Order: sequence, then C-alpha cells, then structure tokens
Amino acid sequence: MTDGNDPGPTGPDPNDPTVATAAPAAGGMADYSGPFDPGFRYEDLSHAALVRLVREFAQTVHILDRSMCAAIGMAHGMEEMQRLAIEEWRGASPVYGERLRRIMNVEGDDVEAIFKVLQLDPGFPHHYLDVRYEVVDPHHGFFELASCGALLDAEPWGDRFVTGMCHHIEDGTFDYTAQAVNPKAHVRHVHRPPRSPAGRVPACRWEVTIDDANETLDEPDITRVTRGTGAATFAFPPLRDGTPHVPPPPHGVGP
Repeated sequence: MTDGNDPGPTGPDPNDPTVATAAPAAGGMADYSGPFDPGFRYEDLSHAALVRLVREFAQTVHILDRSMCAAIGMAHGMEEMQRLAIEEWRGASPVYGERLRRIMNVEGDDVEAIFKVLQLDPGFPHHYLDVRYEVVDPHHGFFELASCGALLDAEPWGDRFVTGMCHHIEDGTFDYTAQAVNPKAHVRHVHRPPRSPAGRVPACRWEVTIDDANETLDEPDITRVTRGTGAATFAFPPLRDGTPHVPPPPHGVGP
C-alpha cells in the first residue's frame, strides 16, 4: 500500500515542481475537510490527525482479519480457519516486526525490545486491546490484557471458539513474533480464556522469558515466502523535506 496518489517507485517525483503539493497550515492539517488535494501525503497531517489515522489503520488489521477468517470458516470450517490464521500470523508478524524495528530504531534483543515491538504491532491496536507490560529484568517480563476486543468478539460464539483463538492460534504464533527479536525468547500463558470466573480481569496474562535453554523454532516456509514478496521488500522514498523513511541508527549502532 502506498500513501496518497503515489503508486510506488514509478510514481510522481515529489521534488518535481509540476507535481501538486499540499500547503498545510502550521503544524499540519488537522483533518481532511475542505477541497480535495491531488498531492496529499500522510506527512501533510498534524500529529493529532496522524494518531487518529494510525489508530484506525491498526484497527483495520483486525477488520481485515475478521473478514479473512470468516470467509475461510464459512467455506472450509473452523479448524481450517485456525490453521490458516496461524500461517498468516507466522508469515507476516516477523517480517513487519523487523520493518517496524528499523523505522523506530528499536535496539537490542531483550524483553524491553520485544515489548516495544508489541507496542508498535498493528495486531495489538491500542485501546481495542488494552495491553499492560511489566519488565522484571532484561530476560523476564509479563504482559496482560486488561481488556481484549478480540476476546469480546469471540466469547458470544462459545468456549470452543475462544479456545481456538486464545490457545491454538496464540500458541502457534506468539513465539514466532518474540523470536524475531530474540531466538531464545518464549511466551507462555499464566492464565488465559475461556475466562473463569466469567468476566475475569485481566482477560489473560503471559510470561516472556529469554533463556539459552529455550528452543529456537525453525523459520516456517510461509515466513520465507513472505520475506520475498514485493510488499515485504518495498522501500519508501524520503519525505518531501528529504527526511529518510528509515532513520539512521542512534550512535551508529543498528537494532
């Protein structure tokens, strides 16, 4: 997906004076009211407007996932839906997690680095998933969901559906997300739904450990295939003012 009217590397040159450019007010556009701007780019928006947009983009990931899972479940049943949901997450999460680390200069491979990636992950949209983090030390930590919109979606369908999401899918995916940061990281539940007693808060709690004794999982075929796609290898151009999309690492040290 590209921003504005830019179809990708072959699109309009933002430095070409013949290409229309936005003239936002100081601080950027507060919204997109008013006339259509053919040269609109995300960078024309104010900080507050960008926050609103990022929130919605993260939520869009869940809407897309609901649509995909529903389509597969209706056509092939719940077991196949769960299997493909795991493949989807294993394929995408390590790849986009690495991209997020690069653009946000997330350094290191300890528990804090894993939690930073989760905070940035569109699969963990803020507020829809109210995630709380606790760092014990560089190799040990916890996170829990004070509220989980995904669980609230699943609970009306019964415990079998909840178990499929909170056991089978998460057991099949969390370690791959964490091991993209540190290959010796494990994520294990302390407790998780189905909730007992009903309405239990936090909805779930997970422990993250980094230990040389932890098993390192082999990279799945789907992750290797995803890494080679145009979406995974796409490089964004600099912003209009020349700011690079991938910033230089602090102190000359990469993640």
